[in-house]
Amino acid sequence: MVWGLFPVDPLSGEDRYFIFTKGAYKVGRKGCDVIISKDKGVSRVHAELVVDEMISMDHPLHIKSVPSRVLIRDCSKYGTYINKEKVHEFLNKETFLKDGDVVSFGTGTAAYRFCFVPLVFFIYCSESFQVDQLLRDRVSSIGACITYNLSEECTHVLADELMPVKEVLLDAIVSKKPIVLRSWVELVAEKRIGLEIPSWSSYIPTLTVEGVSVKVAASGTRAKCLEGFTCLLESRNMVINWFWLTSSP
Repeated sequence: MVWGLFPVDPLSGEDRYFIFTKGAYKVGRKGCDVIISKDKGVSRVHAELVVDEMISMDHPLHIKSVPSRVLIRDCSKYGTYINKEKVHEFLNKETFLKDGDVVSFGTGTAAYRFCFVPLVFFIYCSESFQVDQLLRDRVSSIGACITYNLSEECTHVLADELMPVKEVLLDAIVSKKPIVLRSWVELVAEKRIGLEIPSWSSYIPTLTVEGVSVKVAASGTRAKCLEGFTCLLESRNMVINWFWLTSSP
């Protein structure tokens, strides 16, 4: 999973931030990794986030009550607060964050929720496709994990080019799971921090239905293409026909 720092008030005008890899990130008014502009009590360099480790969902520390491996250090005049507790009063003016903590800077109008953003990749590939050590390292570097069983916890489907469409993939499509190539994982792994998770629209694989190549449309397009229609699916062939309607050649 990646770490998220999201404004408590979505109308505050402050940005959301996603942290993709371990390292040190400065928080402040100017020239920092996390920019806070609306609170006049925020110092130029107000605080520092130190990510020691990216933790996946199957890691023992994936428990809300247990601290993450993200340390926050106060460097300011007006203070940094975790759930209204002043970080300045902790040993060395620093403490570890937990999933769900509310972090506020300066006078308190700039408040963010620190949270886990899970990334779980369901592998849908040919037998010849190898989940090699390089891919495992990339996945691990962003705190994501790999599974060979489709479940609600899966956030993405990692598919090989020209894979035939089978029932499990149809289940993933109905569940609105993004279907991506491994090159998208490599793109995410190259990021440090950003305002969003990189788009996967250019990293959708070409699949095959009965030998014909098709491209899966974005989940938003799929949700609207049959809007207003009533469909009766009585056989597997009907499901395949539905897939054709929700894909683009």
